[in-house]
Amino acid sequence: MATTTETGIAIIGCGYVADSYRHCLPLHAGRLKLTGIYDRVAERRAAFTATWGDPAYESLDALLADDRCSIVLNLTDPESHAAVTEAAIAAGKHVYSEKPLAMTATTAAELRERARAAGVRLASAPCNFLGESMQTIWAAVRAGTIGKVLLAYAEMDDGMIHRTQYGSWLSRSGKPWPARGEFETGCTYEHAGYALGLFGAMFGPAVQVTSFAALIVPDKQTTPPLAHPAPDFSVGCIEYETGVVARLTNSIVAPYDHRMRIIGETGTLEIKEPWDYASPVILRRPGEGRIARVIERHFGAFGKRLPMARPVPFKGGRGKPTMDFMRGPAELADAIATGRRARLDEDFAVHVTEVTEMLQHPERFDRPARVQSRFAPIEPMEWAR
Repeated sequence: MATTTETGIAIIGCGYVADSYRHCLPLHAGRLKLTGIYDRVAERRAAFTATWGDPAYESLDALLADDRCSIVLNLTDPESHAAVTEAAIAAGKHVYSEKPLAMTATTAAELRERARAAGVRLASAPCNFLGESMQTIWAAVRAGTIGKVLLAYAEMDDGMIHRTQYGSWLSRSGKPWPARGEFETGCTYEHAGYALGLFGAMFGPAVQVTSFAALIVPDKQTTPPLAHPAPDFSVGCIEYETGVVARLTNSIVAPYDHRMRIIGETGTLEIKEPWDYASPVILRRPGEGRIARVIERHFGAFGKRLPMARPVPFKGGRGKPTMDFMRGPAELADAIATGRRARLDEDFAVHVTEVTEMLQHPERFDRPARVQSRFAPIEPMEWAR
């Protein structure tokens, strides 16, 4: 990223994920400058300010009127994303939104048109495919390491979260993990983008989706009971314009498994954790002889760890984020400063939103569902080419 001047950013929404963004801000010193934070709950503003020492705006209008702020980071709850993004666009601000961009593809497309009419940029999380692990697997695909890609599998299974002690999960500024919101928004809306981003970057736009979704465990043991529990399981087959077929599973019922596998004619590339920029990329070759097949069936294919495209410039874990949440906003800031297209731009965000909606709500679409949105080819990071 070539930006040499600081871009002013402001955070709207000081919930659970906001601490992860704020933790990563020093990784972009000299490029991003936080002008302030805002949350509609005064106690949340105070807790966030007390933790991080950042100035707080007294109102949303005050934030949107601040000329020092060029990019709004919309970190509100998913159901508020569209309204807050619309207000920021109307104020002439560029917007980087947490996922999903909106709760429907139609609303996401409307936000895109509003942004274009206002002459501002719009981008959306997740930014994990900008990380070292995914850039490494993408580089290996481009280099032909596994030959022609045929299939892609992604598991976004988080285990039975409702049976965990999630009540004790607190962000650094003391915000509890938003269980009710997560259960009512749905694990597909929350997690599918982590796989769809990489698949879209590598394989281009999706053209068709065949999906199934269900609410397997209606009672998540919340008090009071959930008013509108979302599907807690979805599985979809996605056909891409390049001919690759992907299968993506999302659940908060099945045991924890975040594997992503890219399957080619001569081997498979695997990442264990798409939320970890340092997750190793493993190359596995298929067993061809009889003995090799027996070993593969009983012990799994032997793997080789590929060298990373570059060392990860931070250390996560032990309470620290394993992905750089601010890399997306920094990427947008650089695109604005240099006049180029952002990798996570509004077309890509609308596309990911549309496919996600098809996965969680197949009843809203024909079966199979034809994907209407498209986006231009995405460039890999400069250091991964």
